[in-house]
Amino acid sequence: MRTRFDSELETLYVSMIKMGSLTEDTLTALQDALSGRGRGKLQSIGEISREIDEKDREIETLCLRLLLRRQPVAKDLRTISSAMKMIYDIERIGDNAVDIAEILPFIESDDLTLRVGLDRMIATVIGMVSGAIDAFVHSDASKASAVIAADDEADKAFVEAKQMVTQMIREGDKDAQEAPDLLMIAKYLERMGDHAASLARWVLNSLDASGDWINNPVKVD
Repeated sequence: MRTRFDSELETLYVSMIKMGSLTEDTLTALQDALSGRGRGKLQSIGEISREIDEKDREIETLCLRLLLRRQPVAKDLRTISSAMKMIYDIERIGDNAVDIAEILPFIESDDLTLRVGLDRMIATVIGMVSGAIDAFVHSDASKASAVIAADDEADKAFVEAKQMVTQMIREGDKDAQEAPDLLMIAKYLERMGDHAASLARWVLNSLDASGDWINNPVKVD
């Protein structure tokens, strides 16, 4: 019985890796666009997002089956429960990627996204998502805490982007008309960072039954 449960649990880990990988694919496509390396892959983001949604439903079904049929306890229960929470955040990150992909074509100049620092924001988010999934698969509390700490970088980048756009408007910059779209993209990226940090907190939840992880994540050197 335990051998079969472990096999199904391994399937859960593999499925989480695949869902995370799909999400990283959407973020990489956005990174290319925001870094001025071309926008040709933007149209694929919607397709990948639908794959993420399918993986979301697949993992949810697997988790429910494990909960109902195997009735896990202790750490196994926390792992499965955390996975069900994590797929929501991953799915939302994919949705935000689609939102950005729909806005980006209206920004004519690639230089604008670089000036505002959106390329740095997406790089931070990619690192956070990758780190959170890796932390879950390897039960790595330190890496999860590092992801939570990185959210401060994403928040700081958002504030800087907002200040830059405000300055463009105040100075009557010729590209100030793009300000609303730039701010919207920056806000979506900031939300992605929040969801990635949430992923990491659920990883800590799966490892620590005390609840101390909520306000006191593992210290990272």
